[in-house]
Amino acid sequence: MGQEIVQGVLYLKKCVVALRWVERLAALTPLCERMVESGIDCRVMLSEELPQFRRGSEEEQGILYLTDDPQVYADLASETDREPPVLIYLHSDNEDHDFGDARYALEEPEETEPEYLERVYRRCRDLPWEILVTERCWLRETVEEDVDSFWEMYQAPELTRYTERLYPTPEAERGYVRDYRRLVYSFYEYGVWTVLDRRSGAIVGRAGLSVREGYDLPELGFVIGREWQGRGLAGEVCRGILFYARQQLGFERIQALVHEENAVSLHLCRELGFREQKPPAAADICSGQQAGEESQIPLVEMEQNGQRERFVYMVSYEPVD
Repeated sequence: MGQEIVQGVLYLKKCVVALRWVERLAALTPLCERMVESGIDCRVMLSEELPQFRRGSEEEQGILYLTDDPQVYADLASETDREPPVLIYLHSDNEDHDFGDARYALEEPEETEPEYLERVYRRCRDLPWEILVTERCWLRETVEEDVDSFWEMYQAPELTRYTERLYPTPEAERGYVRDYRRLVYSFYEYGVWTVLDRRSGAIVGRAGLSVREGYDLPELGFVIGREWQGRGLAGEVCRGILFYARQQLGFERIQALVHEENAVSLHLCRELGFREQKPPAAADICSGQQAGEESQIPLVEMEQNGQRERFVYMVSYEPVD
């Protein structure tokens, strides 16, 4: 299964490296070479050359600045009311300098890949990260423009039987997405993402990883729109997410909470390698029995859509083929 990001536009067109300590260039040279090989124009200069470059630049969009000079960051930050597209290069000569509110930095250039630089640029420009692709779908971070498709999708009552509903109005849901992007994606660098059809670009559903209060493990969740169901897309997407979670995020265990009556999702989770397990001590545990099974299993009771519901707690340990 290919994991390359092939669906979107490469927003990072140029990386401008503005160095105060030119002797530090040697450590950055391999990274600059990797950027050029990946199609990113890389220009290296001393910090004092940067103003001249910027005056002669016709296209500011698509530029990420990589600098070890705090004054360069301060100058760029003063021109915008949000995070400027700047990545700080930290080393022994500048580790005690003040870089203000800079959020992104690298210390080991040899371990940095061009994809990371593009993601920093996207975060600074408020552009969604592209996460992974599967055979028929691709996943990216959710944006406010997705809400109209979600709103139509969630009108199907069977879709919200086993999952949380949206906010009462599209405007409220867009506000939630806006806050989610700022508070969840930026902090965890993962979350619940939008699933799109690779061929048409249509929104298929939502899927990803979330953090549930009182639980230690990341949680798999997925919703596929009614018109896209029955094609095996949920399994395909979830396999991609589990692979990504282990290979890119380093998670060894992932949990799932599945409504006790949601036979389809319970079957899928078992196919993905999830197994029922005793819930954490913090969970509101009750006893239950699944249809077709003789033994009692512990269930988690929690509120969903304004009422108390019971869920099977499951954990996946092994990689999925």
